[in-house]
Amino acid sequence: MGKSKMSVVKAGVLRGLSGLCALAAVAALPGCATYSANFAQVESSAANRDLDKAVKTLDALNLTGPDETLHHLNKGVLLRLQGSYAESNKHLEAAKRLMERLNAISVTEQVASVTVNDTMKAYEGLPSEQLMVYSFKALNYLQMGDVDAAAVEARQFDVKQKLIAARNKDADYLSGAFVRYLNAMVFEVVGERDAARIELEKAAAGYKAQGSEFSVPSGVRDDLSRIRAGKPVASEVVFILHNGLGASVDEDNIRVANPMAGKSGPLMFSLAVPKFVRRSLPVHHVVLSSASVSSDSEVVENVNGIAEKSFNDRLASIIARGVLRLGVKNAAAQEAKRQMQDNPYSALLNFAADVATNVSERADTRTWSLLPGNIQMARLPLPAGRHDVTATYYGAHGNILASREFKGVEVAPARKTFVADYFLNPPAAAKAAN
Repeated sequence: MGKSKMSVVKAGVLRGLSGLCALAAVAALPGCATYSANFAQVESSAANRDLDKAVKTLDALNLTGPDETLHHLNKGVLLRLQGSYAESNKHLEAAKRLMERLNAISVTEQVASVTVNDTMKAYEGLPSEQLMVYSFKALNYLQMGDVDAAAVEARQFDVKQKLIAARNKDADYLSGAFVRYLNAMVFEVVGERDAARIELEKAAAGYKAQGSEFSVPSGVRDDLSRIRAGKPVASEVVFILHNGLGASVDEDNIRVANPMAGKSGPLMFSLAVPKFVRRSLPVHHVVLSSASVSSDSEVVENVNGIAEKSFNDRLASIIARGVLRLGVKNAAAQEAKRQMQDNPYSALLNFAADVATNVSERADTRTWSLLPGNIQMARLPLPAGRHDVTATYYGAHGNILASREFKGVEVAPARKTFVADYFLNPPAAAKAAN
């Protein structure tokens, strides 16, 4: 081979090597820090009740493209915690529309996740997360006093929940029991008592379907008995606590057999898979009080428990898709090696191909982590008028964690007034499962 021809070949090889190394470098970037690790700064600011900083940090993450849904979901939560209910609903509605669109095209999008990794797939949320959007939107409307808008949301939820139930026939826990509990309150206020009764019956059945980890809240049973007896609704304060942070997702590695073993590549692969990690719940219960009356809270949504079931139901398909993906990438790498076997730089190129294949394999650790670990509700019957209401938060050992006062809460006759707060552990202290 002439000198000039050798130079051309050498230049081409080096360009190919450069391209492979660039691919490896780009593919390795997600591995420097998982989504959960990057998001810890947002969670830390929220836990310290610096919501302005949390919003700015979230915006700086620039969650676009396949992560756009996560941006809207998490910003919707932060704005809700700030009391910016209308702005919160704009982002939650944007997330809802994206998830609806992604549900429709998710089959075709699987192609990208099979050939590269699952983080290339646009985030559509777990089925449990898709239902939770409705609860936050409803609460936002209720805290704005817009019961008619909340009723519209309640009717939309009924359609959505039925679709999710049809797609997940063995997942009885995806009943949206908490949202139906809220919907019943909404329907009763707008004068649709029969619709309220139906929602309460569905809520009770849904809570039972969630399994032994959870029970039917006493408020559901009491409201159902009252409505069936034809008794009117009482004026009261309904207090909602966003307790702790939802689960994070870490990356784990498992050994799986190469589906093309004997034809190409190693006998075993190391497959990156997501791992569900529950985080501790700081508040055991809340005592809501005003003057001489008080009421204890009860858990009305076991967010962590439902999310874990929803996650585990998807894990088998995630692993199967990962095994297929590794097989596809391995076959491509082996073919590239075969074509380069006579090249003087084949050893170096083979190494680069292996590196590019391995580092591009990442687990999808994305999750709507600003969800609460659970949602608690305390209901305090009060006469119509203005009241100062205090929420006292207790830990698991009966210790007082904090006490917060809400002054001048307006209670209307035969209406419910919604008040909300949140209590979070900093991410570093939130690793232990509860």
